[in-house]
Amino acid sequence: MVAFAVLGYAAFEFAGHVTSHGAAQPAPAAEQQASKAAASASAASAAAASAAASAQAAPTPSATAPRTAAAPPLRTIAAVSAEAFGPDGTADGDNPQNAGRVLTDPADGWVTQWYATANFGALKQGTGLLLDMGHTVTIATVRLTLGSYPGTNLELRLGTSPVFGALPVVASANNAGTVLSLSLKAPVRARYVLLWFTKLPPDGAGTYQVLVHGVTVRGRP
Repeated sequence: MVAFAVLGYAAFEFAGHVTSHGAAQPAPAAEQQASKAAASASAASAAAASAAASAQAAPTPSATAPRTAAAPPLRTIAAVSAEAFGPDGTADGDNPQNAGRVLTDPADGWVTQWYATANFGALKQGTGLLLDMGHTVTIATVRLTLGSYPGTNLELRLGTSPVFGALPVVASANNAGTVLSLSLKAPVRARYVLLWFTKLPPDGAGTYQVLVHGVTVRGRP
């Protein structure tokens, strides 16, 4: 009887150990699932951080400014006529019969009357040459070829009407020499070009007068 009791108790203890060991098996599986979930969350966080860093490092596209069309180049514009111009307009200009030669015969050109002093002998305030471009054009520069004696003072006047008061001064020069180029600060739309002389150079004969061999107007028709 004692032997059977000892054997029964041993069998009970063995069964208990087997049952206890079998019940503890699921614990590692749960831990593995938790570990996998944590690893997945860590990987997702790392991917999100990498994407954010890439977005910050990516260059921001810049807007491209629209191109503006280049202005047409300047060209020489031929005047259709030239007239002598005085304080009262074309009615009292100096040597009107020769004014057109600045366009057709630059070797002779146009010359004013001679005066006893550089300020026209106090007879008038000035004398000039009026060019008609035929229609309104854009004028940027006017180049003059004058006589061989320096000392001319003049004003460049531009406008759309052949009236002195409607021809404002856009450029001027003092003590001009043989060749003079007058560049405007900004191109001007005009039809008429008035070269208005306010001081005469000496002519080598003891008197004073202006000789204009040619006038070149540059701009855009």
